[in-house]
Amino acid sequence: MKKFFLSFLTALLLLPQFASAAVTFDLNDIRAVINADSIVQVDKSIILDASQSFLPAEDIEATYTWDFGDGAETKTGVEVVHSFSEPGEYLVTLKVDQGTESSSIARDIFVYEKLILLLTDITEQKQSIDNLTKKARDEGTFIRVIESYESTTAFLSEENLTKKLADQVDVISNADTIAVWTNRGSGINALTRLVRERPTIQEYIQGKTIVVTSNENLKTVGRIMQSNFDIVQPKQIVLTRKHKLEDLVKAKDTDAFVNDLKVGVSEYLIIDKDTRSVSVWNSISYLVNFMLAQGIPSNTIVLLLMLPVIATIISFLKQVVGITTFGLYTPAIITLSFLALGLKFGLLILVIIILTGAVLRKALMHVRLLHIPRIAIVFTISTLILLLMLALATYLGVSELATIAVFPMLIMTTLAEKFVSAQSGKGVFAAVLLMLETTIVSLICYWVVEWQFLQNLILSYPEIILLLIVVNLGLGRWTGLRVFEYIRFREVMKHAEE
Repeated sequence: MKKFFLSFLTALLLLPQFASAAVTFDLNDIRAVINADSIVQVDKSIILDASQSFLPAEDIEATYTWDFGDGAETKTGVEVVHSFSEPGEYLVTLKVDQGTESSSIARDIFVYEKLILLLTDITEQKQSIDNLTKKARDEGTFIRVIESYESTTAFLSEENLTKKLADQVDVISNADTIAVWTNRGSGINALTRLVRERPTIQEYIQGKTIVVTSNENLKTVGRIMQSNFDIVQPKQIVLTRKHKLEDLVKAKDTDAFVNDLKVGVSEYLIIDKDTRSVSVWNSISYLVNFMLAQGIPSNTIVLLLMLPVIATIISFLKQVVGITTFGLYTPAIITLSFLALGLKFGLLILVIIILTGAVLRKALMHVRLLHIPRIAIVFTISTLILLLMLALATYLGVSELATIAVFPMLIMTTLAEKFVSAQSGKGVFAAVLLMLETTIVSLICYWVVEWQFLQNLILSYPEIILLLIVVNLGLGRWTGLRVFEYIRFREVMKHAEE
């Protein structure tokens, strides 16, 4: 142990020497440095700067010679301007001469004919997107990918993509086409949100075509996208399938791409200013689009429209199946929290809150306290634990979780009161069983409303929620035995029949 400690101490003492040795260089050597963009459009000027090059002798004049790799004449100067007439990848070389010393450096510059901005969060298609990017380079097209692969929910993906788009305004301005390949509309929603927050960006998008890929029914998705079009106001939004992205890369421009869609057999749908229609039968849809146009986040509207669906599912499970829960409000709130946080984080927070309530109740049993102050202490400790979780999430690089999911997390802390009250009135086993049934109901609701087809259907045709009133009127008149009662009393019913 002593030898190990001495070796460790020696390594710590020698580490700075090794580190300094790794970054040292000979001050008598010339070092050429190129500062320039790595991409440029055909026939557009690019500035190449060598002012950051290191010269050991300041009193001796240096010569900077540039070779652009495209057959053009070489140029000299600390800063030069050049344009490439053909697309492709060029190796630009800089040679710096000072006296008898010289230094050279080369840098790849990709010259493109067409720039596509691609928004994506499809983690399982990451390799396909990389392959598409490589194929595009062979076609003289550059795809700038803005991704959100690590986001666990559409809410977090939208938040992350919005932040990244805000840092890429120049790409939005220069892009010939904007393509969106994301789950649950998070990409187009992020772009819409950015336009609402920074209206000047709308000027860069007007006249451009936005291509959105989807695996869902295009007419259903198109009704949702109409509100995005009204806010962003591009030339048009083209809905199609993901395999058509390769054709978008190969097409001369978006007009040629749309013409190919029209003469081909692939599914597509074009959304523009002429596709909007209002009638008595879609008045709620028009109201939803109006709210979206006024800046209400689409995810918020989805949660509101899903709430009647969740309540109806819970009502069915309680009235027909016979599952016992903490009322209707608690499983509905848990389901909404799962949708906002993601199932993994939602379950983790739920378990932590329940365990905190159980442990604190046990710890406070020997303290003479009234019920309300006792619950307040449980809330306080639960909040502190959530604060530590947010700090840990920020440290691990998932800080977007804190920006969007704080309110659902705080709402879930109210479950501690339900659980502690059930423990006091019914006992530990009954409280745990009741919480387990509530969680199962919440999971069933989550899996149903997480269904992408159902979300698109409700958001496209929100008038459907009026039918849920009829469904609940039927459930309210249910007088038969519940499914669990048939199971519980099957022996009695068997003997009764005999």
